[in-house]
Amino acid sequence: MFILRKIRLFFWVIRILATKYTKALAGGFIIGLCTAFLLSQMLPLIKITFFAPIERIGIVGEFTPSTLPRELQDKVSAGLTSLAPDGSAKESLAISWEATDSGKVYIFHLRSDLFWHDGKKVEANDVNYNIKNVTFSPIDNKTIRVILTESYSPFPTVVAKPLFKKGLIGFGPYRVSSIKLSGDSVQYLLLTPRFERLGISYEYRFYKTQSQAVSAFKRGDVDRINDLSDALLFSSWGTANLTEQVLKDRMVTLFYNTKDSMLKEKQVRQMLSYAVPDLGGERAYSPIGKGSWSYTDKIRKYDPNTSQALKMAKSLGIASESSELTITTFPGYVDVASKIATAWTNIGIKTSVQVENSLSGTFQVLLGVQIIPPDPDQYPFWHSTQTVTNVTGYINQKIDKLLEDGRGKNLDPENRRVVYQTFARTLTEDVPALFLYYPTVYSIHR
Repeated sequence: MFILRKIRLFFWVIRILATKYTKALAGGFIIGLCTAFLLSQMLPLIKITFFAPIERIGIVGEFTPSTLPRELQDKVSAGLTSLAPDGSAKESLAISWEATDSGKVYIFHLRSDLFWHDGKKVEANDVNYNIKNVTFSPIDNKTIRVILTESYSPFPTVVAKPLFKKGLIGFGPYRVSSIKLSGDSVQYLLLTPRFERLGISYEYRFYKTQSQAVSAFKRGDVDRINDLSDALLFSSWGTANLTEQVLKDRMVTLFYNTKDSMLKEKQVRQMLSYAVPDLGGERAYSPIGKGSWSYTDKIRKYDPNTSQALKMAKSLGIASESSELTITTFPGYVDVASKIATAWTNIGIKTSVQVENSLSGTFQVLLGVQIIPPDPDQYPFWHSTQTVTNVTGYINQKIDKLLEDGRGKNLDPENRRVVYQTFARTLTEDVPALFLYYPTVYSIHR
C-alpha cells in the first residue's frame, strides 16, 4: 500500500510540473533535437579538422598563392577541362564542348552539381581565366561561350588550369584551412578533406632551397619531401625510405645556337649529337613526350656512336686545334655537361663548360631542361617568329608551316597527329637541339 501511494505521488508531481512548465519543457525538447541534429552534421567536420591524420610535406621553391604547384592546385579545385594521361583534354567542370567558327569559338556545357567551398553553386559566370584576347561570356548558368581572336586548336587543354575564387576557394576534394605568408611567398599551407571519406589532411611547408628542406626533414618538421634531384643526400640514412620517379613532363636537352658560325650547319650538329655519350636515365629522342597521343618513334635517333662522329668530323674537316666550343649550363647539370665536353674534346673539338645561375646573353651550346607541354603544340619553342622562347634561333620554313597548321583551324585529332609526327621527324633530322633524357627525381619519407 505504501509503495502504491509513493508511485501515485510521483506521477501527481510530474503532472503538476508538466502543466506548470509546458512551454519550457517543449522548448528544451526542441533545443535538444536541434543540438543533436547540428552535432550530427558538424561531427564529420570536427573529426576532419581535429582528429584526421596529417601528412607533413616539404616543398622546395618559392610560390605565391596564385603559383602553387599544380599537384596542390588540383587537390583544391579543377578546371573547365582536365588532362588525360596522353595530354588530351577530357571533361571536368565542363561535361562537353564544341568548337565553331573554325576554332575561334568554343561552347562549354557545365555540370550542375558542383559547389564552391563557401557553399555557393559553381555557375558559368564564375569562369574567367583572364587570358589575353580571349572573352568568356555566360549563355546561361550551365553554358559558357569562349571567343578567341585567332583559331587555336589546343585551347581545351589551356582551360584545364584549376579555377579559384578569392582566398583560394575552390570546388575540389580539399579546402584550404590555413595559409601563412611571408610577403607574397607561401610559407605554410594546410589542406583538409572536404568529405570525411578522404580521411587524411595535408600540411605543406615551403623552403627556398633543397638543403633547407633536408634539414627540416632531419629535425622532424616534415615527414616527406618530393622532387629531390640528388639521392646522395640520404644515401646513408637507413631509417628513411627513398623512392624515385621519372618526370615525363620535361626533358634534359642540349640546345645548339643555330646562328653560331660553327653550329649553323646541320651536319655539324648531327656529328656532335652522335658524339654525346650514354648519360643514363630514360632516353628522350623526340620533342614530343612519349606519353603524348601524337608521339612517334619513327624519327632520326642519335644514340652514342663515336665512330660515326669521328667519320663525320673528318669529312667536314672540323676537328682541329682551333675548333672550340663552350657548353653553358646551370649548377645542377655540371657533371652531365662535363661528360659531354670530354666526349667532344676526344673527337677533336676542344670543349669547355661555363656555369650560370640564369640564362643571360648568347651561348654556343646550352644544356638545360625543356618543359613538355601537354598538347604537342610547340609553336613558342621552334617557330621563327618567337625570338624570345626560340632560344636556338632556329629558322625553318617547313617547321613554321607545320606549327601553324597544327594549332590553327585544324581541329581533327587525326590530322593534327600527322602534322606533329611530321614535325618531330623534320626537327630531329635538322637537330637544332638534342633531346637527351627524362630526369629522375626522388622522394624521401619516413
